[in-house]
Amino acid sequence: MSRAAAAQPTSSRAADAQALFEQGRAALEARDCVRAIPLFRKSQELYPARGTLFNLAQCEAELGRFASATQHYKELLTQLTPGDPRLPIAQQRIADLEPRLPKLVVQVAGGAPAPSEVVLDRVAMPQASLGSEVPVDPGDHVIVARWADGRQAEARVSVGEGARKDVRLEPPPVAAAPPPPLPVSDAPQAPSLPPDAPPRASSARRTLAFVVGGIGVAALGGSLITGGLAIGAKGDLEKECPDPSRCSEEGMSLSSRGQTLTTTSSVLGAIGLAGLGAGLVLFLTTPEQGTSVALTPAILPGGGGALLHSRF
Repeated sequence: MSRAAAAQPTSSRAADAQALFEQGRAALEARDCVRAIPLFRKSQELYPARGTLFNLAQCEAELGRFASATQHYKELLTQLTPGDPRLPIAQQRIADLEPRLPKLVVQVAGGAPAPSEVVLDRVAMPQASLGSEVPVDPGDHVIVARWADGRQAEARVSVGEGARKDVRLEPPPVAAAPPPPLPVSDAPQAPSLPPDAPPRASSARRTLAFVVGGIGVAALGGSLITGGLAIGAKGDLEKECPDPSRCSEEGMSLSSRGQTLTTTSSVLGAIGLAGLGAGLVLFLTTPEQGTSVALTPAILPGGGGALLHSRF
């Protein structure tokens, strides 16, 4: 009973393989090797047979897959017995295909470490095959080499029928290690100083200082002038009104004019002093930019005064 149970799956696989083989033969007779090849491969996986392998190699050769066909014909030679009519056919087809085989020679650049893995068209290559001719099918191929440190190099080549192509792989440069992080200090950080005011702001502040100071100087000058006129009006008033109880109409007019000039002189003096002081404060608090300022006394019309000198 155990033998029967074990034989049943084998019989079923053989039947499935036979059905696939017959479908592949029908596709081959219809000259449709593109459809026949996957049928023969699946049949061979289920139940290996020399007839399936022979037909698979025949279809691959017709599609120009010379390396695959040669490999399967050589595999078939190890299974055929002397006297099998397929033996000389397989030998002759190998002889016909070998001159047409493209070959790749995959090498690693001199001085580079040996890769841990080399993959040709998604199939790992034996390490011993590096530097040797490897038969391939005509067309495009992708070779990928991987190193133990994670580096990887890739090459894409196209090789024609009967041609030889040398491929040299070199690992990319090792990436530089990132700099170590700076130590973090627990000490409190000093507050950063505010940036210096831009030159344009300093220039505007200096201009404002001159304007305000100039107004103050002008007001002081006006105060001195009106004060001088008030003094002159007082002298004339003393002539017209030597006695307050006896004062002419002209004296009364002089008295009123003198009071107005005195008041104006006081107001202008206050404005002048305030403007001059504000101008000096603005100028002296402006950032240093190679300027100098000086206040000197001067004799002005109507009295004394001060002149503001600046050099920049």
